[in-house]
Amino acid sequence: MKNLEISVEQCRENDRIKELISKSRLPVKHIKILLRLSDTIYINAINYNVFVDGSTVNILLISSKPENQMGVFNSISLANVIYKIRNIENDNNDISTKVKVEDNLINILIRVKTE
Repeated sequence: MKNLEISVEQCRENDRIKELISKSRLPVKHIKILLRLSDTIYINAINYNVFVDGSTVNILLISSKPENQMGVFNSISLANVIYKIRNIENDNNDISTKVKVEDNLINILIRVKTE
């Protein structure tokens, strides 16, 4: 399975993110999840990184804009992202999510079960 890494600089342009994800050659399930989440994260003005390794999608939320201070988040924006993740997990029996706070950053792990 192909890996994908998207840096925070790339995540500042939603069209660029969508292009990277769409051309990544990841499994369709991964692409759909990443596209849904990238829109929500972008609309809610959160800086983030993405790394896909095998069946695991790792999204690291860094900060809310415009403050751009590592570990500082707008609570409404953060709630919107968590709500979207919950909806994605509820709509897909084959994924599981875990959210961890590490060094003031929010690490979202999404595991896509493969058959």
